[in-house]
Amino acid sequence: MSGIPFVRSLMGRKTKTPTDSRWRRVFESRNLALLWLGQTVSIAGDSVYEKALLWLMLELTGSSGLTGLVAMSAYLPTLIIGAWAGVVVDRCDHRRIMITADVARAGLVLIIPLFYAFGNLNFWSLFLITFLVASGAAFFNPARDSMVPRLVSDESQLLKANAIIQSSWMFALVLGPGLAFLALDFLGFSAVHLFYADSVTFAISTLCIAAIVSPRDGDAVARKRKPVFHELMEGLRLAVGDRRVRWLLIVTAVDNLFIMGPAGVGMVIFVRSVLHEGIGALMLIEGCYAIGMIVGTAALPLWRRWLSQGRILLLGMILDGVTFIPLLWVDTLWGTAITIVVHSLAIPMLVVIRPALVQRIVPKHMQGRVFSLIGVTVVGLTALSSGLTGIAAEFVSMHAVFGAIGVGAGLCGLWGWSIRELRKS
Repeated sequence: MSGIPFVRSLMGRKTKTPTDSRWRRVFESRNLALLWLGQTVSIAGDSVYEKALLWLMLELTGSSGLTGLVAMSAYLPTLIIGAWAGVVVDRCDHRRIMITADVARAGLVLIIPLFYAFGNLNFWSLFLITFLVASGAAFFNPARDSMVPRLVSDESQLLKANAIIQSSWMFALVLGPGLAFLALDFLGFSAVHLFYADSVTFAISTLCIAAIVSPRDGDAVARKRKPVFHELMEGLRLAVGDRRVRWLLIVTAVDNLFIMGPAGVGMVIFVRSVLHEGIGALMLIEGCYAIGMIVGTAALPLWRRWLSQGRILLLGMILDGVTFIPLLWVDTLWGTAITIVVHSLAIPMLVVIRPALVQRIVPKHMQGRVFSLIGVTVVGLTALSSGLTGIAAEFVSMHAVFGAIGVGAGLCGLWGWSIRELRKS
């Protein structure tokens, strides 16, 4: 795809495109381009922030157990307030929610280097700041996913639109860790300096979202307001009553219990204690995730020719697990990097297909609540998984942890494949 139409779309100019090029028509949407740009920059900062946070915690305490607890605090807000956040998203303007969340997170991230400079940074301060930053994400993420259908004119473009938005994450994993690797290894920056950069990325995201001109969330505004608790229960009843949504939530929860902790805090511990490498190597591995996911996203149209979206999702879940098994014996940086590239080929089969399924199945005025419930299953179970990973690393090798979660997640995908409603979605 040429980069010129994308640049012109940001400038608000119209471009001529072939009528059969649906992908290009979606990407040339000025609003979608702005959202993509803001997310790419913001997630680039987040990808560095998350690893720098855990690395800093290991340096301060030397404890993998406490590091796992700090990682867990990044996921607790969604577990505690995620369902309520979905009600707020469905009742309010999505753009305003996203801007408020970004401004709050920009300020909170700045507190970390300031506390460090004055010697006040410890486990409890990091735990609290991380919790508050993640609270902003609990509102931002369902608002973003619920906004996507309003930025495209044709429902047939939803899968491509979601692929574009999710690709911001993939490009960010190249941009963020790549720049961090250069800053750390060649410019003499420390892990603490990376938090300043993350704060700036939130500010850039805020400007991009503020420039979006999208239709007012008419579904949320025009509906007669009901009590908050009533709307919360309405979302829960839909999730329980629709077998496709119910099984999607259940299988996603179990899969993330296996995968997310070892993939996050587990990789930090693996690089430090098994590979005996520095934070620059960790950023290199983060970049490997991006390489695999970009290739995997490009391959999605091929999968779509042969399989339904439900089957693609479940096949991705199986592959997402079994591709971790080689880390049972890999003990070199380049062996780990290759394993992660192969593993991440399957990730788009999950993160692109899942929101597209929800946007097709769930009425627009309830999507915020359902996306928040998915956030509870993904992020909430990640909190538990991160804590358990940190504790497990105190007693067994990370080789064994990765081998176990690879088998467990693969079996979870096979279990999901046996569920007809999910497989045929």
